[in-house]
Amino acid sequence: MYIVAGPELTERAEFRPQSSYAEYLVLPGERRELKITLASYQASCDSFVAPSEHDSSATVTVVVPGTNELTPGSYAWRGLPAPGGAEPPPATSYALPTIRLGHRGLTLPAGGEIKLESVATTQDGRVRGLLDFEFPGDAEHVATSLKGSFEAKLCRVRL
Repeated sequence: MYIVAGPELTERAEFRPQSSYAEYLVLPGERRELKITLASYQASCDSFVAPSEHDSSATVTVVVPGTNELTPGSYAWRGLPAPGGAEPPPATSYALPTIRLGHRGLTLPAGGEIKLESVATTQDGRVRGLLDFEFPGDAEHVATSLKGSFEAKLCRVRL
């Protein structure tokens, strides 16, 4: 796993996940969510485990609106909606990547996607794929990226 949250060495991490798990949630008629967590330390699906100053993690939430099924494929990150006002529910599927470097958390700027190669949403199922999020930077924001292949076991399914 490769994380870049800025130009400084302290804003970069490379690790092989010690913990990798996924949670699957179905809100009937509204949406389906798959939350994948990859951490450099022993995290838990059952309760929050605080990272140390030197730990890193990435969480990607894939959202599929309506009654559509979660299937293998690409799910892009187009960015957060504008602040203020109520946003209508999304019409298309998307992926929301967040990272944690030590005690600092960050939602990545728009850019890139997650490619789900296989998805089994049953209890004890697995998901496998590739993270390929990248924002080149602009006048207001630094360049960021989250890259790497993963496999995660489902630890929680809520239908």
